[in-house]
Amino acid sequence: MKTIINDTYFEKINRDAIDFYNAHGWVVIENGIQGDLLDDSLESWERHRQQCAKEMEISFEKYKQEISQWRDLWTLGGIFREILDSSESVRAIAQKGMDWSGIRLLHDHIIAKPAGSSNKKIPWHQDSMFWPVDLPGCSTWTPLEDVSIEGGCLEVVDSSHLEGCEKPIDFMAEERWDFPEDSVRVKLPVKAGYTILLHSLTWHRSSPNSTSSDRPAHIGLWVHTGVHWRPDMVDWHPLNDNVEASPGEQLIGEMFPTWGVVEEIEKPDQDIHGGTTRTGGISMFDASTILGNQIRHILNSEGNLSTLLNDEENRNIVASKTISKGFAQESDRKTLTDILERLYICHAAYVLHRARNVFNATYADWWEIAGQSWSKTEINYD
Repeated sequence: MKTIINDTYFEKINRDAIDFYNAHGWVVIENGIQGDLLDDSLESWERHRQQCAKEMEISFEKYKQEISQWRDLWTLGGIFREILDSSESVRAIAQKGMDWSGIRLLHDHIIAKPAGSSNKKIPWHQDSMFWPVDLPGCSTWTPLEDVSIEGGCLEVVDSSHLEGCEKPIDFMAEERWDFPEDSVRVKLPVKAGYTILLHSLTWHRSSPNSTSSDRPAHIGLWVHTGVHWRPDMVDWHPLNDNVEASPGEQLIGEMFPTWGVVEEIEKPDQDIHGGTTRTGGISMFDASTILGNQIRHILNSEGNLSTLLNDEENRNIVASKTISKGFAQESDRKTLTDILERLYICHAAYVLHRARNVFNATYADWWEIAGQSWSKTEINYD
């Protein structure tokens, strides 16, 4: 696959930009979040994650090395709601780019890749494969700091939005690279405040951040106001808990704010994809459930992953039992207890603040050193 670096930018979302977007499945707009809005967004995010660490009673250093995604920031109000409400900001780019008279938010989030942390690659994927709705949409990707190639900029397979949607890909599995030989990978380094409008069928990825920046990017996920809810296709997605409709009906709910005209649209003749396929072992779709069952079994105690692992004594018991089973060596004890503490941080962050490690690195680390061995014992996963 040929690789090039983007050199095409548009000052605003105009007709030329829309034509480019329709042809390529992505476009870079220079005036996404600018001026005070950009500065305030970065400061608000910094305050938010520091407050989250404080509420969890852990050091900020430990927190930021582990947690990389903060969801539903618009519900906090303030600057994050203003980003979406502004008629000149990211929502307008999405709505005009898709040529919609109205637009609905699935959710917004910030994803960061703090240097030196458990930040890893985001593998090739399409957004639509992860959305429990029946039609494609788009996302807005706006970094709050400059993002270079070394910083893990967004990469896209040019014009891949024209080829349909595949089933959800597990981020913890092997990455897909079998694209057509004539495919073109475009790397998209961008300045702070620029917005990449990305079609939800466009294949995209990002590499690890090797700079000293935290590389935060604000991301909005957008759909037409008339899309229908299809939880059967993506049964694991947490947004399913917030829908105020029956399966197959128009997606509605307080957690999905709309702007502009709400329209009825016909259901497509074919499903956008065939649904999630689970292959056994651990996956991004059910890692916390599997590991929660393991920890309950090991401790012979009730509770969720974070309530059980919040106790240092429980972490030591799990480590000791893992070593006594022969699944690890005594020399691995500190590694085990460190991973178990990180598991607590990951799970508690999501329970308390809808924040998590989007790279699933800690779950994978536990699985590699001990979880896979524990999975072969007699544990009831029902």
